[in-house]
Amino acid sequence: RAALRKASWTSGLELRSVGPSVMSGRVVDVAVVEDTLFVAYATGGLWKSINHGTTFEPLLNETCMLGAVAAHASGRVVVGSGEVNSSRSSYAGDGVYISDDHGDTGRHAGLEGSHHIGRVILDESNPDRMWVAALGELYSENRGGAIYRSENGGQTWKAVLTVPHGTSKNEFVGFVDMAADATDPNPLFAAS
Repeated sequence: RAALRKASWTSGLELRSVGPSVMSGRVVDVAVVEDTLFVAYATGGLWKSINHGTTFEPLLNETCMLGAVAAHASGRVVVGSGEVNSSRSSYAGDGVYISDDHGDTGRHAGLEGSHHIGRVILDESNPDRMWVAALGELYSENRGGAIYRSENGGQTWKAVLTVPHGTSKNEFVGFVDMAADATDPNPLFAAS
């Protein structure tokens, strides 16, 4: 460990907390576009820093229970509500929120039944194309768990991957995460 620590690019740097100084729950996701940093908290909302984390401003007054955030150089910021780190203190969200002005204003963009969103991916070449990994309902019949895709900036969504639970055709296993290659988002890898 000592050799790894000494060889690290951060060796010699003194690390200190610069994030919001008030209790904001757990950090669930971070998105970075150029010099802008977006931090999503499980129960503390969305925060933005434009000065490398020296100061933060709160965004997205519509909801504060978050699970994921993705940002694009065009100014689009997509937030999935509801934390996927399942426990008795996990609060359900009410879908997806989208901003087209770097998070300054937001609009609700559907997927109310997704409950807990663990990842949002934006297509780098077309930010109107996006995917959401939704865990769905916890501790009950899960009807919202799926990988969803929108081709039109969140106006409509399609469940493109579902995993049936047991013999029910209406109950699903949810998805906690997914990943894509930034140069080609067509092959997605999802964890259910």
